[in-house]
Amino acid sequence: MKIPIRPRPARVFALALLGVLAVVAVIAYRNVRTAQAVLHPARQPLKPVAEGALAGRTDVELRTRDGLTLRGWYLPSRNRAAVVVMHGFAENRTQMLFEAEVLSRAGYGVLLFDSRGHGESEGDLVTWGDRERQDLRAAVDFLSLRDDVDPSRLGVLGFSMGGTTAMLGALEDPRLKAVATAGAYPSLEADTRYSYGKWGPLSVQPVLWTLRMSGVDVDAVDPMKHLCDLKGRPLLLINGDVDEYAPAFLQDALFQTACEPKSYWVVPGAHHGEYAKKAPEEYARHLRDFFDAALLSGS
Repeated sequence: MKIPIRPRPARVFALALLGVLAVVAVIAYRNVRTAQAVLHPARQPLKPVAEGALAGRTDVELRTRDGLTLRGWYLPSRNRAAVVVMHGFAENRTQMLFEAEVLSRAGYGVLLFDSRGHGESEGDLVTWGDRERQDLRAAVDFLSLRDDVDPSRLGVLGFSMGGTTAMLGALEDPRLKAVATAGAYPSLEADTRYSYGKWGPLSVQPVLWTLRMSGVDVDAVDPMKHLCDLKGRPLLLINGDVDEYAPAFLQDALFQTACEPKSYWVVPGAHHGEYAKKAPEEYARHLRDFFDAALLSGS
C-alpha cells in the first residue's frame, strides 16, 4: 500500500510566496510600461481649421528657457487683453479651436500653441505640468512684448494637463491676472493614485517611481497646495459631472482649497472635454464673462 507524499509546509509556503512575487512583478512591470507611455505619447496631427475660423492668425514660434522651440498660432488683440490657451495630454493646439474662436471673437488676443512633446513643437518628454510651466512662461513672455497687448491684461485658459499647468504657471508668474481651467487635476500624485490605484501601492508606486526616474518633479506638480497664493487673482474651474478622468471629488477638493475670488461651473452630462459639445453657448458665455471681469474691468 502506497503512502501519499504530502508536500512539506515550507515548500508550500515557498511556492505561494513565489506566486505572490510573480504577480507583484507583473503588476509593477505593466505599470512601469504604462508610465513610460504617458511620458512619450504619440503625436497627433493638427486637425483642419474650418474656413473662416481663427481669421487673421499667424504662425509663431516660442523659445523656452530650457532651449525648446514651440510652435503655435497667434490672433491679434482688439481690446488690449490676451489669453494663452493650453491643450491637454496627447493632443495639440487644434483641440482648443472652440475656445480660441470664442475669445478671439470677443476681442482678445489668443495664443494657442503645442506644448513640448506634442504637435509640431520640440521635445520628446511630457512631464505633466512640471516642465510645461516653462512653456507657459515662454507664451507669457511673447504676449508681454506685443504692441497690441497691455501686459497687465494677460490670462490663461487650460484643459486637463493644460489646466494644471495653467495653475502652476500662474502661481509662479504674477503677470497672469486670471486663470481658467477645465478638467484639471489637483496634483500629479493625486491623479496617479486615482488613475492607477487599482492595486493600491503595487500599481501606484511603479508609476510614480518611473515618473521621478525620468526627471519629473512629481511633488512640484501640486497646485492645490498653493492656490491661495494667487492672491486675489480670479480662478474659474470647469468640469463635467460625468468626467471619468477628472472626477467630481478631485474638482471639489480643488475648489474648496482655492481662495476667493473663485467660481466653479459643472457641465451636466459632460465627459472629459465635452463642455462645448454639451453646452456650447453657456461655455462660451462663462469664458467671456470670466475674462471680461478679470481683464477688462476698469478699462
